[in-house]
Amino acid sequence: RWNLSVGNDYKHRRPRVLFLADRNILANQAFNSFSAFPDDALLRVKPDEIKKNGRVPINGSIFFTIFQTLMSNDNNVEEEENEEHVVYGDVSDAYFNQYDKDFFDLIIIDECHRGGANDEGNWHKILEYFSPAVQLGLTATPKREENADTYRYFGEPAFIYSLKDGINDGFLTPFKVKRISTTLDDYIYTSDDVVEEGEIEEGRLYKETDFNRTIIIEARERYRVKAFMNDA
Repeated sequence: RWNLSVGNDYKHRRPRVLFLADRNILANQAFNSFSAFPDDALLRVKPDEIKKNGRVPINGSIFFTIFQTLMSNDNNVEEEENEEHVVYGDVSDAYFNQYDKDFFDLIIIDECHRGGANDEGNWHKILEYFSPAVQLGLTATPKREENADTYRYFGEPAFIYSLKDGINDGFLTPFKVKRISTTLDDYIYTSDDVVEEGEIEEGRLYKETDFNRTIIIEARERYRVKAFMNDA
């Protein structure tokens, strides 16, 4: 029953917690993980329901949603399938503005390394708006140059659960790295190749980061698996 309220309100109001993720699958996973709490305490915030009701929900204790929902408004509600591909402009009428700035006592940011703490990122606008709340960032990504903003915003980790601890506790599996070199680490289309689906960009050098994202070559993947198994 901890909350940030002062005065008489402190004794009567339950704390309000916001769990923020960047993908619906993570928000749903967290929602299901909190099943020990009463059903009326949990609330899954979705853009279509906000639009239908004409306002953001407030009758809960633990709220679960994705950043894209709070960044939306009645005019740019996106299909959930496009949750990672939404581009937002002016956020003055975004849904998060319908909450009071001190509405939440605690905000848990899942996968916080994915840009939420970047001053130029849209997520930062939400965190800044709810600045009165205690903000707890969760990440399984070690500190790197590309996510330095995350550590700059949240500070040094309050708790670290190492890979070694996870293996020793039985949650993770030990592994070893095996490097395999092939001649299929990049690819340029030639007229002898057959495009089974989609379009190919002639003359483009497709690199490792493009495979299985921009381009898929099934024969390449089968060969790499065979080479790995033969070397195991």
